[in-house]
This record gives sequence, structure tokens and C-alpha cells, in this order.
Amino acid sequence: MGPTQGRTARRKGSPYPKAELLPRMVAKSIDFVVAYLLAWIVPGIGPLAGMAYLMAADAIHEGQSIGKRLMGIKTVHVPSRRPCSLVQSAIRNLPTSIAFALTLNPVLALVAGPLLAFEAYMAFSDALGIRIGDIFADTQVIDGKVPVDAPITMDSMIRKKSTAIPGGEVGEAAEARTSG
Repeated sequence: MGPTQGRTARRKGSPYPKAELLPRMVAKSIDFVVAYLLAWIVPGIGPLAGMAYLMAADAIHEGQSIGKRLMGIKTVHVPSRRPCSLVQSAIRNLPTSIAFALTLNPVLALVAGPLLAFEAYMAFSDALGIRIGDIFADTQVIDGKVPVDAPITMDSMIRKKSTAIPGGEVGEAAEARTSG
């Protein structure tokens, strides 16, 4: 592996850069607050409403939950380069919505902590910020300023950085310069 490549849970990689961890954690915290408010305000079915919100959150506004929208990040389906759909949101957020449901019971909350910690560890340690839900939904959280459907590749990003340095061409430009 070269210096620009790290280990990632995604088999084929991704054209998108990793989103920063702090905005992701703050966004998820905001989403949990919304879910807890639903669980507390809606009588009878509040916990289910909170779980439903968490599962559908990333499909609310073009791949942005309330927290993600406030923090300027979004979720994309990597193969289609489209914002996260309702089904993809439900798949990727299933572990966190289960953890939310577990926190509503004081005894079961002890299980939720390690589950959420593992999800955070995956997002932190993976080169693309992929967590368990992202693996199954084939999604990734990215910075909101990155165009979702733009043809971004790692090679083009490396070329842009390398060609800015005199004599730092790579690929075809370097081959033409050295062979001719």
C-alpha cells in the first residue's frame, strides 16, 4: 500500500475523502437527542418513533439527518453516487437504533455502550470512516461541500497535488517527459 492508501472496510474503495470525525460525532449526538425527545414526548409509541427517526434520518434531506445538516456532512450511496435512500438509511442506522432502544432500559443500556463504542472505533480507524452499517448499506459519510455525483477519483486528486510541484508529474505526463 502506498502512502495515500489506508486500510478500509470497503472492498472497492471510494472516490470520496473521509469526513472529519468530530462533526460526525456531534451530528449523531444531535440525532440521538431528537430520538430521545420523540421517545419522551410521544405517548405510548415514543421509543418506536425515536427508533424510526434514527433509521430514516439519513434519507430525510438528500442524505442528511437533522444533525448532519447542522454539521455540514451527508451520507452517500457510493456505487450510485447518490444521496442515501430510505432503505440504505435504515440498513446503515440499524446498529445505532438498536443501541438507542437498549439505552431506554437501564439494565440493557450496559450493552448499548460497547455497541456504540465499536461503531465509533470503526469510523475512527477506517481510512474512509466506514462503520458496520456503512458496510452493509454500501454508504459513506462525506463533507457536505463535496459534490455527490462528481467523477472524483483518487488518481485525479493525486495528480492535482503532484503536478503543482515543478517536476512532480505522475502518470502519462511523467512517462512522456522521461521517454521522449
